[in-house]
Amino acid sequence: MYPIFGRYSDSYKPHYKREAWFNSEKFFEEKRYLDSYEAFLNYLRDDDLDNVHFRREKDEIKFELFQGSKTVKGQISNGKILAESVIAEFEKPAVSFMRKLMELNFTLFYNRFALKDNFIYLKFDSAIKDGHPRKLYYALKELATKADKQDDVLAESFSVLKIIKNSEISQIPEKEAKIKYKYFRKWINDALEKVSKLNEDSFSGGISYILLNTIYKIDYLITPEGTIMNEIEKASWQYFAQDNRPYVEKNREIKNILEKFLNTSEQKVIKDLTRSKPTFGILTPAPHETLIDTINKNIGNVKYHLDNNMPEIALNVTEYIVSYSLFSYALPKADVELLHIAMNIINQDYFAELGYGEVLYDLRKNSFNERKIKKEISKVIERNRNEYPLLNFNTDNLTYNSILEFARSYLNELAKLNFTK
Repeated sequence: MYPIFGRYSDSYKPHYKREAWFNSEKFFEEKRYLDSYEAFLNYLRDDDLDNVHFRREKDEIKFELFQGSKTVKGQISNGKILAESVIAEFEKPAVSFMRKLMELNFTLFYNRFALKDNFIYLKFDSAIKDGHPRKLYYALKELATKADKQDDVLAESFSVLKIIKNSEISQIPEKEAKIKYKYFRKWINDALEKVSKLNEDSFSGGISYILLNTIYKIDYLITPEGTIMNEIEKASWQYFAQDNRPYVEKNREIKNILEKFLNTSEQKVIKDLTRSKPTFGILTPAPHETLIDTINKNIGNVKYHLDNNMPEIALNVTEYIVSYSLFSYALPKADVELLHIAMNIINQDYFAELGYGEVLYDLRKNSFNERKIKKEISKVIERNRNEYPLLNFNTDNLTYNSILEFARSYLNELAKLNFTK
């Protein structure tokens, strides 16, 4: 089995899943509520992942869905929708974590934390007549994603809580975990070494590209869960927060997080390298134009750093465009697949060590497998042409002089793609 890269997205469903959604809305308007919810659960279910189970009997539906470390269980009957996920167990109530749960309740739109029989639950309920599929989608998404995230957050803050992991989680194979841990440390050490040679005031922009690219690359290629994922999200959010703080200060914060990662034991890092069944994506759906905008905003900085004899930073800018886009947005599948090819080529040593497909670029010889690269691009275009008939990638415009020149030419062609339906 090949390694899994990046974060799950449920934004671009196949045609028959979209049909299930339309039926769900149609049946709801016709007051065929159980038919509506059955179609809705079929829409949610990813058939490859087997991430949603449900059973309809007479006048009720029972269901369960998986999200990372959590299982959400629900029942639709007697005019009500009920859903919940158990978060943690405790021996006796404590003011500290109960206060935290009350604070969290004020941040939720559809759900609430509740206590029952020494367990903490996240719960949702609604009258069926008020449970339109669109509302139910966002309610269950909030329930599932918050339950999956908050168990790790609460565990870090309150040692009295015993966190409940009740979903189908598996550790990745030991060999893959060792390779990922090796590159996890390598990329961090490389980044910290590069920025240590730069004046943090004069080169704050270049330092930002190096540090941000490192955390986004770890997120996509290593795909950690738990504490590491939360720290990466926090680092990104703090950097782009509109708080008027100088970027020098923000760069220091990311450096501190990366140094904290280096001081984390191998056992703890590998513990965060798991595989699970998601139902909801956490990325913001975005059209191809968002990728074009990201390329156009940053590609000029490649030339700037080349003109100033800083090719290392220039390469980090190109990779940042790719890694940032994969971290921040749920782009169309064709975009994700084409960006993945770029990540593969730029990090070919990592992919080769994982045993992932044919070699696209030989780092030692600075040699590209042009035939294979064109073939991989062609496969992506053909797979997605039914959805986007005008999709075409002009591989004749790619430059193979160096990894940097290839990356620049590749991004330029990505910006020209036509995603008209």
